[in-house]
Amino acid sequence: MPAADDAAVARALAVPTRAGIYRRLRTEGQPLAAREVADMFGLHPNVARNHLDQLADVGLVVTGRRKHPGGGRPAKVYVAREQAAPGRELHVPQGSQLAVHTIVQLIAGLSEHRAKLTLLAEEQGRRLVAATGGRADARDFEAAAVIAVEALRAAFPEVRVAEVEGDRVVVQGLEIGLRLIGEVDGQVGDALATGFLRGALAAAGAPATVTAHGGRVEAELDEAGLGAQPSPVATVDARGESYQRGVVAAMRAIVPLRPGDHLEVLTDGQGSPAAYARWADRAGHQLVDVARTRDVKGRAAVRLLLRKATGPLRS
Repeated sequence: MPAADDAAVARALAVPTRAGIYRRLRTEGQPLAAREVADMFGLHPNVARNHLDQLADVGLVVTGRRKHPGGGRPAKVYVAREQAAPGRELHVPQGSQLAVHTIVQLIAGLSEHRAKLTLLAEEQGRRLVAATGGRADARDFEAAAVIAVEALRAAFPEVRVAEVEGDRVVVQGLEIGLRLIGEVDGQVGDALATGFLRGALAAAGAPATVTAHGGRVEAELDEAGLGAQPSPVATVDARGESYQRGVVAAMRAIVPLRPGDHLEVLTDGQGSPAAYARWADRAGHQLVDVARTRDVKGRAAVRLLLRKATGPLRS
């Protein structure tokens, strides 16, 4: 398939739910059927299939077939293009084979798990800012950058703001604290630097699109909060609670957030994503990502990312 047209890709990703589905496919790295995506995001299977087909139409996603163990018609599955090996049938290992496959991937190179490493670093970046109690009063990007860098300095003494130009900043010094990691794998070092700064900026009140290369980390204000893997400014841990109590906790936690801010919910209840999706839809919020993950202590969770409504809330 020829390279995707940039304008077509931009249109496809302009829908937050569709962008969230694409991010999930990129992070997951495993083929998913439309029904599986529908369950993750609380959508009707036909709606999920429409989003997936539009991603496939612009070349972001490729399709394949997954055989059922008991026979029957193979299921159509979707996977992010960069996760699909050319010329190889899309196949999901079963049971222990999948565990061994995952462990081998991890040992072979942490760079293949950059998205997950970035999320872990984001969590630490948010915690560093939370410990200082800092947050910009308004979406003043320069002020948020100063707060973020000051908080990061507790772990990275050499970090500093090198350039400021409007809603764009350049931060240097993180690579010094990550030097040993960077020497082994520069991409892993860049992924961690990206996460630390993105999490710190979000907690300081300015969600940003962040990129890192060779120690130079650039951040640009993401006013709409739709950049890749938006970082939450608050977290609700609803594990061990019923989904009804979890939804109530999320409702309370999202009230003080600013329009466009993201709330992270960690849950383990069956059917939870759909329950949160129904509440978010009624209130005008958006469920933009669902992922199975582990927190910094290694505990399993289903991670939901909710974006607060930017318009009037619905009753």
